[in-house]
Amino acid sequence: MENYKDKVLCDIVPMEACHILLGRPWQFDKKTMHNGLTNEITFTHKEKKFILYLLSPSQVVGDQVQMKKKREEEKIIKIENQEKSLRLCLD
Repeated sequence: MENYKDKVLCDIVPMEACHILLGRPWQFDKKTMHNGLTNEITFTHKEKKFILYLLSPSQVVGDQVQMKKKREEEKIIKIENQEKSLRLCLD
């Protein structure tokens, strides 16, 4: 199966959620369909049909753990940079 490639312009917000949000242009340009029963999203790209499937509970938990770890690492880096700036100002 070929890999799907497309350009997407979006804002990324860290979320602990289990939903996908698609903008109206993308929904209509790709003929996107959402199946509310199975929670699958189907779309067409270059005359080929793609289906985005629901993540398993363990995949969701894994993603949330990774996001939390990354946020904590970013917070530590931010604090370290602030401390470096403060030391430079005091020297």
